[in-house]
Amino acid sequence: MDMSKIIIAFVIIAVVGVGYWVYQSKPENTEPVEEENTVFDSRNCTYVVEGKDVTLMNGYSEEEIVPGSASKIITQYFGNEVSGDFNGDGLADTAFILTQNSGGSGTFYYVAVALGTDDGCKGTNAILLGDRIAPQTTEVRNGEIVVNYADRKIGEPMTAQPSIGISREFAIEGSKLKEVTPEAARKEQSCLVWGGSIDTSLCCLSAEDFPNTCLIGACGCSADNSHEVKVCDCGPGKCFDGKGCSALR
Repeated sequence: MDMSKIIIAFVIIAVVGVGYWVYQSKPENTEPVEEENTVFDSRNCTYVVEGKDVTLMNGYSEEEIVPGSASKIITQYFGNEVSGDFNGDGLADTAFILTQNSGGSGTFYYVAVALGTDDGCKGTNAILLGDRIAPQTTEVRNGEIVVNYADRKIGEPMTAQPSIGISREFAIEGSKLKEVTPEAARKEQSCLVWGGSIDTSLCCLSAEDFPNTCLIGACGCSADNSHEVKVCDCGPGKCFDGKGCSALR
């Protein structure tokens, strides 16, 4: 056999052998393939504010009040975010505060929740907290959302610094956000916002904390048929009707 052909055959065999060895010695790629995760972002979700759908994009929404109008309704992510599984479906949810301004002097604060879903997020209805309040903290307590902020007394100018501490509790029922603040706490906070003060008094056994003192008889029972409860003292000539202070009639 021609020596050149023998050499060429040897070279081919050597190259194939080296290639096979390199292929066999190549480490296997054992890293798991990452699955594409759906992004959950409370700043890019649709919420219901004052009965209308509002879609935030990067935490911002702008809509004309009427077509062609220069005045716009601006809705923005404010913050004070807190996370938890608020509807018990095993997925993380986020509660936060947003604001809305429609061109006037008011800035209205709302609490809303972005519910985690397999497709990203589903926004709830937003519940009004107040106009130009001073948000403090948002926390989770016993599975419920607690929003703490300061507000002004009724009748105080908006230039006054909010000074009345308010704590309101919210929970998800189904896919809707609802307020679940205990009645006694709501009445106590209403008393303070209306300029009243918290006191105690002997009232009828059937009366609970903060009875309606505008009604005759709530605290008019004998000592043997009375117990001590918290009451709202609205000052001379006024009474507490369970929602606020009003003039005695």
